[in-house]
Formats: sequence, C-alpha cells, structure tokens
Amino acid sequence: MHLPQGEVTQLYWKNLPELLNPSNPKSQLLRGFDDEFIDIVDYIVRITHRIWEQKNVGLCNDYYAEYCPVHTLGAYADAVSSVVTGTLQTISAFPDRSLIGENVIWRDLGPNEGYYSSHRITSIMTNKGPSEFGDATHKTGRVTTIADCICVENKIVYEWLVRDNSFLVKQLGIDVLDASEHFAKIPAHPKFENWRQAEISRVKAQEPSEHQWKAPIDKAAVEFSNRWLDTLFNQKNFGKANTFYHLNAKLQWPGGRQAVGIPGIIGTIIQWLAACPEAQVTCDHVCTVPFDQEKDVIDIAIRWSLTGSFSSKDKRLSMYRGQEFFILGASHLRLVDGKISEEWTVFDEVAAYANLIRDFNRTNHNTGAQ
Repeated sequence: MHLPQGEVTQLYWKNLPELLNPSNPKSQLLRGFDDEFIDIVDYIVRITHRIWEQKNVGLCNDYYAEYCPVHTLGAYADAVSSVVTGTLQTISAFPDRSLIGENVIWRDLGPNEGYYSSHRITSIMTNKGPSEFGDATHKTGRVTTIADCICVENKIVYEWLVRDNSFLVKQLGIDVLDASEHFAKIPAHPKFENWRQAEISRVKAQEPSEHQWKAPIDKAAVEFSNRWLDTLFNQKNFGKANTFYHLNAKLQWPGGRQAVGIPGIIGTIIQWLAACPEAQVTCDHVCTVPFDQEKDVIDIAIRWSLTGSFSSKDKRLSMYRGQEFFILGASHLRLVDGKISEEWTVFDEVAAYANLIRDFNRTNHNTGAQ
C-alpha cells in the first residue's frame, strides 16, 4: 500500500519549534507556493499556526482564494471574507483556542491541480464568549477537528470542515440537544440548503462526489476504504469487523465515544447507526501516506457522506423520525499490516440535529401545524 513520500514532513516525529522552523530542504515542487514552504504538510501546519495560534486572522486573505467554498454540516461559505468572519467569531467565543496538529495526510493531485490535505487537529479552548451553542459557560473543553483542503499555488481553494461539537458542548456543560436547538435558530443560507439536499440525493443514488482527480493513488488503500465503509455502514455486516480491525484496535468517535477491541468498536457503531438504520454511505475521497517507513504502517484519510431516514427512539429526538438525516464525515485510519490499529472519526452531531430541527420547524410552519 506504500506510495513514495520522500522526506515530506511527518508531524508525529517533530515538536512544534521544529515544525515552525524547518531546516530540511524542499521535498516537493510546490508550484506557485511561497519559497519558504518545503512541502504541503509544512504549508498546512505553519499557516494554521499563524492564523489561529498567533491570531493573524487577516492572513486568511493571503492563504485562502477569494472564492473558496467551505462546507461544514452547519453552514456554507464561498468567500474569503466569510472565512475571516467565521474565524473571528470562533476566536471571540474561544479566545484561548490552541491547535495541536496530530496528522496531515496528503495527496498530490497532479500538475496544475495542487494538493489535497486532510489535517487532524486537537484543540483546547475555554468558552469565554457567546457562540452558536449558547451563552458563554467559562468552561474548558477539548475537541477534534478534521479539515480537508484543496491547495493550489499558495491558496486553499476548497475546504470540507468537520468538528466533534457534541463532545465539546458536553464538556462545556451544555446538553447536546439544547446546543442543537440554539444552533437551529441561526437561519441556514439557501446555498447551504441547496448543497445539503443535493448531497442527500447523491448519496441515496450512491453516486460519486463531483470532486475527482486522475492523479495516481494507491489502489489497495482505496479498495480497503470502500470495503470498510460498504461492509459496516451499507451492508451492516458487523461480523466481518475482524477483517478490518486488529483485536486490540482503538476507536475515537464523536461525542466522546471511545472503544478498545472489536466488540466495543462494533457496539459503538451499531449504537450510533440504530438512530438511522437504513443509512447509506458514499466514499468521497481517499488519500494515504506511509506512517513508518521501517514497518508496514500507513495512514489513510477518508472523507465520506451518509444519509437515511432518521429513526431515533430518544424521547426528545423521536419527533424527528422519518426525516432525512445527513452526515458529512471524515475518518483517519492507521493500518498496521493491513488492518486498522487506530481510528479517529469526526462529524458534527450538533449541526446534524440542528438540521433536523430546522427541517421540522420549516415543515410545521409551512403546513400551519401548531
């Protein structure tokens, strides 16, 4: 499954001062990027640090294209000005937010196409201002984010952003559904609704994402990713989990869900899927890099989408049964000798429930229901 990586930066082996002051020569051509960057990982790590840690928010104008669609499960933006606004609002609510880069899994998309990066981040932050979840709680939380970006000539030109907000709000002392109800009061942009409905239709039809590239990619990693999603999410054949996971594999899922070992992993996925038992998923993008050159260890980043009829038996969620449920998800998998040893899966449950609430309120308002 290995693809040549050369000496491209690997976050796991370096501390922050080393990452911010690289001494190695360039390991990638990086056409059109500033000369200071030695590879795509270096680019992602350093611009993230400058914008978020150093609070140089205006640098978004340098590192994002003027037109840059950014998809999240709760909103849509397509202008760099919106990126600046969103960044300022997040920092206003969490002014001490730190970002610890855990991994960047990348893909060279070919000449003139740039690079695809999947950046997994752990953030520690204190809620000192009002946010989309409610009033400030002055409590501190930890959250995992995965940002998938297309980077061309020193600019991010497209982004998919997922954050484990359900785990965050729990730590802030806010009930997940209370946060979702507060979030649902923020009107959704028509472009966001158009995108979400189009994605629901696409996933139902099991059609591929429109974002495809002809650049070479390891076929074994792509086949593994597709089989993993199809077997567990589409077919619900959990008895085959041992063909994908090591016996002592570790899993981290949204809302603080964690498991060690195949029985716990199966239980975590089944418990979550029970609220959407007819769910269908599509594998929208895969990229992979070696983790350890000396051993058969690779990292795979998968962007995926899921939809189905919502069917939760939770008392507060039961009123939304029968509505379309949609998830924009991302997973990082570490494979050792062809099986998953660690999994990090991220999606925004708060935004997913907020979309159910918005749909429910819109339907009731349109029908005149009380």
